[in-house]
Amino acid sequence: MHTSVDVCHDTLRRRILAGDYPVGERLPPERRLAEELGVGRPTVRSALAQLAAQGLVSARQGSGYVVHDFLESGGPDLLPGLAALAVDDGSFPAVARDLLAVRRHLANAVLERLAADPPTATDQLAVATAIDAFAAAVASGPTDTAELARLDLAIVAALLRATRSPVLGLCLHPVARTLQDLPALRDAIYAAPEGNVLGWRALQAWLTAPSADSLPTVSALLAERDAVTLVALSAIPSPTPDAP
Repeated sequence: MHTSVDVCHDTLRRRILAGDYPVGERLPPERRLAEELGVGRPTVRSALAQLAAQGLVSARQGSGYVVHDFLESGGPDLLPGLAALAVDDGSFPAVARDLLAVRRHLANAVLERLAADPPTATDQLAVATAIDAFAAAVASGPTDTAELARLDLAIVAALLRATRSPVLGLCLHPVARTLQDLPALRDAIYAAPEGNVLGWRALQAWLTAPSADSLPTVSALLAERDAVTLVALSAIPSPTPDAP
């Protein structure tokens, strides 16, 4: 459930990402923002603190909040906001393609780590259990893609735990969650979920004897799955922004 601080934060973040508040300029005073957004100054202050933590603004003594260039100071936590903005400005297909490419490259890094340091039997069992749950949901018949996304992320989480790498997890999780939180892209990813199951089963088999020599083949499969997703996405009506 979104609080008034969340709504205020999301509105201001959207304006910054859209360029409504140019880089280097000061935001309007708290009092004016509170009037515009119909909230109290403490709510605006809390929202501004969140924006500062995300690297979008900084407080300057006597000057209020100054807008930063998010391309230089932001992080992966801004991806959902950028994706939502892309729905409005028509760049959603390009953003979807880039998100899939980043996920693929990070997935390759995960596989390289697992090839160099093979998962334990316990890790393999955790991955297999997560894949079984995903496969069972697909086999049971039409399933809401949000549920498939949740089960898919559980597999990703099991794989990341197997790497013992917090760096890979901190990089991949935000991208994966952003992909799964975009309804149109999510529907495209799971347009033919049986294919997703086959892909996970192939990875499960690879984990029993991970080899760097076979990584090009696995990488090619990942690229093929992303290509299928983009084709499916092109057949889905362009997403529209939520009504205000």
